[in-house]
Amino acid sequence: MAESLEIEFIDVYSPSGSGPINHWISAVMNDEEPENDDAIYHWVHIRDAKVARRILEKNEVRGTFQLCGRRAWTQQMVVDEIKGLWSRFQNAVEHSHTIESLSEVPSPAAVRYSGERRRPNLGPLHDALVSCGTDGWRPMIAMRVGLMECIAHSTEQI
Repeated sequence: MAESLEIEFIDVYSPSGSGPINHWISAVMNDEEPENDDAIYHWVHIRDAKVARRILEKNEVRGTFQLCGRRAWTQQMVVDEIKGLWSRFQNAVEHSHTIESLSEVPSPAAVRYSGERRRPNLGPLHDALVSCGTDGWRPMIAMRVGLMECIAHSTEQI
């Protein structure tokens, strides 16, 4: 086992970041289509990544781990969610909600990615967190919540 804690953060996004999600949000806010991206992501919010790191450091865990979200996401799945959230945000600001706009529209996040999965091995991270007395690697920030934070941060920058 390694003498230190090393974590490879993969597909971590942040409201104040400059990664793909932030670029996609900017495009949607500008009524543009984001540049096509065929990659498959396993998004995880920065707060979940920081919590995991803090727990491992507090428990003096040593080793090398990969950290990402558990679920596969395509760009289209995320952009569809961004578009829906952006529309609701604009309706709220403009006081223009309708019955339809407030109806329970199924989230694009409900769509499951069915292609080949190439997720990094989260087993060692999960096991290390279990050994620290937690339920293992279970990110808590829902994608919809994280995207709304990113949208809110982007609107503050305008």
